[in-house]
Amino acid sequence: MYHVVICDDEKEILSDLHKKIQDCFDKTGIQAKYTCIDDARDLMARIEDERIDVLFLDIDMPYHSGMEIAGYMSRQERRTILVFVTSHDALVYQTFAYRPFGFIRKTHIEEELEELTLRIRRELLEGQQELIIQKGQELYRLLLGDLLYIEAEGNYLVLQLKNEKIRIRETMTNMENKLCGKGFIRCHKGYLVNTWHIEKLKGTEVMIRQGEESIAIPVGRSYEKDVRKMIYEMIRDEN
Repeated sequence: MYHVVICDDEKEILSDLHKKIQDCFDKTGIQAKYTCIDDARDLMARIEDERIDVLFLDIDMPYHSGMEIAGYMSRQERRTILVFVTSHDALVYQTFAYRPFGFIRKTHIEEELEELTLRIRRELLEGQQELIIQKGQELYRLLLGDLLYIEAEGNYLVLQLKNEKIRIRETMTNMENKLCGKGFIRCHKGYLVNTWHIEKLKGTEVMIRQGEESIAIPVGRSYEKDVRKMIYEMIRDEN
C-alpha cells in the first residue's frame, strides 16, 4: 500500500484535493493511505521518519515554501514522486530546479489530475523490482507489486498474485532470502507478506487487501515485534 501525502495550508482546498486525488487513484487501482497536512512545519518534521511515496505539495505556504521542502527532500535523497500544486502559474517555472514529477494548477484540478494519475501509476509500477521464478521448465517474471503474499504448502510455496496463484517447489527460507530488503516480511513460519498490500494489523493477523476483499494472514508470536516495527507507518488505523 502506497503512502500519499497532500500538503496545503488552506484547509478547504486541502480537503477538496484529498477527495479528488483519492477518487482518481481508486479508479486507476492505486491502493494508498492518505495523510493530509495543513502546516508545512508538520510535513518537515515527518519527512525524516515516514516513507512518502507520492507528495502533492503546495508551492506557496507560510513557514516553509514548497520549494524549500522539495530542496530538503532532495538533500535527503528521498524516493518520492513530487507533484507541485499551485494557484500561481508563474511559480511553476521556478520549481524546475527541483525536478518535480508534475504540476497541478488549482484552477484546473479535474483536467490535469486524471492524466497525471495514470503517469504516477506507471511510475510506481515501473519502479518496482521483479522476481524470477521457475515452475517446471518455465520461467516467470513477476512484478513484486503484484505479489500479495506467499504461503508454505509442504515442500511447495503458493505465490498469491492479484488475480492468480502460482505453485512452485521452493523453501520458505530461500524465498525469504531472495526477497530480503524488498518490502516483504516473514510474519509466520508459513507466510511471507508484501508490506505494500497490508491494509491494517488486527490483533494477531495482518489484513491483506485483494480487490474488494481483505485476507487475514496469521502473525506468529515470535515474529510479531518485527512485523509491527516494519509496517507500523504503512497500515491504516482501525476505525
